[in-house]
Amino acid sequence: MVVLRFLHVDVASGEARVVEADMPSVLGPVDYGVRVHLEARSYGSPVFSARSPVVAGCGPFAGGRVFGAHRMALVFRSPVTRGLHVSTVGGVCYRFVSAGVHGVVVEGWREEPVALVLRGSADGSIEARVEEIGWDQLWEVWRGYQGLRGTRALAAYVLERYGRGLPRAGALVVGPAAARTIMAGVFSFNVEQGRPGGVVDSASRGGAGSVLLQGHGVAAVVYGGEYDPSRDNPRLRDARLLDEVGSRVLGKSYAEAVEQATVKYRYDPRLGTGGTFGVNYLHYRDLLPFFGFNTVYLSKAARSGLVDRILEELWKPVQREVFEKPGPRPWRTCGEPCPAVCKKLWRGVKIDYEPSNALGPFSGVLRAEDMAGLVELADELGIDAIEAGHIVAWLFDLLQRGMLSPGELGLGERPVFDPAVYQVGRDSRANAEAARAILEGLVEHRGWILTLVARRGLRAAAHALNLRYSGRVYMYRTGYQDVAVYSAYGERGYMTPNLYWSPGLVAPVPVPGRYWTVYSPSFAPPEELAEAVLNRMIAEYLVDNAGLCRFHRRWAEPLLQHLYRELLGLDVDLQNHALGVLRAIAQYQLQAGAEPRPWESRKTIDMVAGIAVELGDRDWGPRMASDPLAAREWWERFRKKLWSLLGLGGNRQGGSM
Repeated sequence: MVVLRFLHVDVASGEARVVEADMPSVLGPVDYGVRVHLEARSYGSPVFSARSPVVAGCGPFAGGRVFGAHRMALVFRSPVTRGLHVSTVGGVCYRFVSAGVHGVVVEGWREEPVALVLRGSADGSIEARVEEIGWDQLWEVWRGYQGLRGTRALAAYVLERYGRGLPRAGALVVGPAAARTIMAGVFSFNVEQGRPGGVVDSASRGGAGSVLLQGHGVAAVVYGGEYDPSRDNPRLRDARLLDEVGSRVLGKSYAEAVEQATVKYRYDPRLGTGGTFGVNYLHYRDLLPFFGFNTVYLSKAARSGLVDRILEELWKPVQREVFEKPGPRPWRTCGEPCPAVCKKLWRGVKIDYEPSNALGPFSGVLRAEDMAGLVELADELGIDAIEAGHIVAWLFDLLQRGMLSPGELGLGERPVFDPAVYQVGRDSRANAEAARAILEGLVEHRGWILTLVARRGLRAAAHALNLRYSGRVYMYRTGYQDVAVYSAYGERGYMTPNLYWSPGLVAPVPVPGRYWTVYSPSFAPPEELAEAVLNRMIAEYLVDNAGLCRFHRRWAEPLLQHLYRELLGLDVDLQNHALGVLRAIAQYQLQAGAEPRPWESRKTIDMVAGIAVELGDRDWGPRMASDPLAAREWWERFRKKLWSLLGLGGNRQGGSM
């Protein structure tokens, strides 16, 4: 019988036990995480609770020849949405599987922060230790260790202290944002000669790092060992078998399928660029959101002019050095051997589209060097860069409108956040300095507003500002929430969207902030879009649950059923399996009181109405733009259709917190 092995560690007692999950009832780490949380009934406990575990695991193909199969999925109750969340981080499992298990389940609580150290033997046995770091030492390392700061400093510290002598050592770490905010990620670095290398990746959406540290007292997980999963299943490393499956299903060898499917992320000769940063600005152009989604209010001509400036000031400097400059290419992988080499480094900083746009043009920062400095800072702090960009843009917009003053945020000057008067040479660096002050202020709790945002998130802070400054709300005829774009969940939860102009990213889905939806710039009637969203939700969940990188989805989706059969001997209906797991997640959200709530932000509605009008919709677009009740109708019909497709009907239910 094929099994997945998970190590449960109680950090309070140090006790560890291995649990074997039988396949096909559990096909991957997402499945196991959902099971663990349902059995623990974590929906009835506070988010930061010893009884709300963090499950981090690898898929069943890790340790083999399947490209992109070494992504780690984390399943946890999010302090942002207040519901069950899934986030993933690349390359981790390439080394993690040598510890002898597919994943680790963190339970219990330690007041002083600790590191978990996992060591696997060749025979599959595993040793687990809980090593105390302590708050004083942790902050000292974050502030500076061997010339490094934040997450990278902690990775260097734990690899030197606990990873020395550990074969194939790697580490997961959190940064100072995990101690002071609800939106911190879990970070990983490629390892070079026992030290963190230049490539950083993170599971950031939803606040897994905050839960790990504030809920359990765990600041790092160090892992390694000598176990080889292919020892028990040689088919995992059978390249000839993979080629046979690829030829039979796709009509080409497996290597050819992978090469063709990942061309965007490596290098697209048609565009002369590659990676998400290189391709997205050229491909989507004015349909990307800038200046806090305020571009949805601009004409196409104005948006096109803005994109031209972004391409000149932000995109071209990166393009010249990363793709056009003679010499070795600064292209890397996330840590596993992979032909996609999707990680593009610019002056030592990993440049991907979403973090770069979030802390670049979305935040009114248009020069490449200014953007890169903010991306590097977010990685050091260990904060979700997308969420950080939404917070910065929201506060900048409030400052631009006069609804907040610079002094109330500890700033000296008011940022320029109007594209019509924005001058790159004058405003990019000044805006970047203000953004840096806000990011550092969130972690250092500078002033009551930034402290509130850090501790409770954007949505709760907006409603608190409505009460505190009710006179300004009346004066400007605008609520503080109206200036942000987000989806509401339950009484307190929310999620800001990934940075595409798409209604699918703010639609009432069970797991937001991921690509488990339709995210391309598009619009459709609610029932039609709900059906399309479910199809993508199923496909993306299956990729995540298999431990695969979604950059490989074009070959992985048609091949996945066959991989389970040929490599693992499992004949399972993946579609029905996925529906069952997604239904369980949706039921959990209801029990946690984290069910989707109607849009409460004017800009969120305007974003959806804007793309409808942009794409020529003559029904919903004009109606939603002029009547909030039309937007409510679209939202309700989408939710009813999607949740009925999940087998839950259209009823909303509450739950305990």
